Amino acid sequence: ILELLKQWVESNDDRYVRLEAVRQIATGWKNQPGILELLKQWVESNDDRYVRLEAVRQIATGWKNQPGILELLKQRVVSDENWDVQVEAVRQIATGWKDEPGIIDLLKQKVMSDENWDVRVEAVRQIVSGWKHEPGTLELLKQSLESDHSKKVRSEAVRQIVSGWKDEPGIFELLYHTALNDPFQREYKYQTNPRQIALEEIIENYPDHPQTIPLLQDRAANDPDEQLQEWAKKKLQRSHGLWHGYTDEAD
Repeated sequence: ILELLKQWVESNDDRYVRLEAVRQIATGWKNQPGILELLKQWVESNDDRYVRLEAVRQIATGWKNQPGILELLKQRVVSDENWDVQVEAVRQIATGWKDEPGIIDLLKQKVMSDENWDVRVEAVRQIVSGWKHEPGTLELLKQSLESDHSKKVRSEAVRQIVSGWKDEPGIFELLYHTALNDPFQREYKYQTNPRQIALEEIIENYPDHPQTIPLLQDRAANDPDEQLQEWAKKKLQRSHGLWHGYTDEAD
């Protein structure tokens, strides 16, 4: 059976079969000599990103305390050619080696300088999840919100800031500034607009703030993104009764 599973990992046409074969080998033959080395080999040289990803996951969970595992994962973060594998390696490092020296610094480095936005988003999530109360975490998120060139990262920074610090002084103002000034320009329909994310969070978390309705009205009239304009107009109509004490019949 083991030899058949190995063969499937290398040559089966169905990626789900390949993944399941990796999983079965790692869990069912964990104590067999050479299994860890086989998984390492797949992590480093298998052409299939899904095999590499599953091997990373299995090594991190099944052989966490073996020498060299953290270094292997760090290597994947830096050198794997596929963002899926990089993201999985970041996730495993942040959750499995949280108390190791230098992990928070590695994640900060990924947030600030990794060339792939998926990796930066995952690093942002992991930092907030594991190091929310560390000095500088909120400032790092603010920096990402203000300067990251990816709309996905800026949107994630908005969500994380609100989830962890919405009652902190200056957060409403930061979101207000984002809703007005984020540089997003729409290229196609299904894109995330950080201005809209910020506006959604303001409406959800600060409905009674005196600047909330005027901001929504301004975006409905003036935002350069037509989709956001339409969304804001509908939001104003639907919220008319909530804010003014009666139901808008036009809705």
